[in-house]
Amino acid sequence: MSTVEAHRPIGVAVVGWVTIIQGVFNIATGIGLFIERNNASLTDHIGVESSTIGTYAWVAIIWGVVALFTGWSLLGGAGWARLLVAILQVAHIASGVYVLFAWEGQNRYDGLGQIVVGLIVLFLLFNQRADRFFASR
Repeated sequence: MSTVEAHRPIGVAVVGWVTIIQGVFNIATGIGLFIERNNASLTDHIGVESSTIGTYAWVAIIWGVVALFTGWSLLGGAGWARLLVAILQVAHIASGVYVLFAWEGQNRYDGLGQIVVGLIVLFLLFNQRADRFFASR
């Protein structure tokens, strides 16, 4: 009996590529922060010390590398990448629910947006076509 390899669904591809793009932006942001960490006008403007900016820079770079690796692995059908993105989306949805009920006025729409985006990503990763794709890996 042979198994037929399922093609990557467009939804999985979109989530994978967006994750990769986010990783690139995180790395670029981290590098920029690291370069500018001793800029007095920056530290005065945001009200933190140079060492704190340096820490944020390293966190952004590391997070970006993780996002790149996760997005690339998601494109290849890695189940762990799918699970990691799903866990992060559930946290994103929970954060959105908090914002929706804890904030006031137009800020509530931020929470609604988080919920909607999280649900869309989960749908793209956990529909029948995506299940077949990940199962074939």
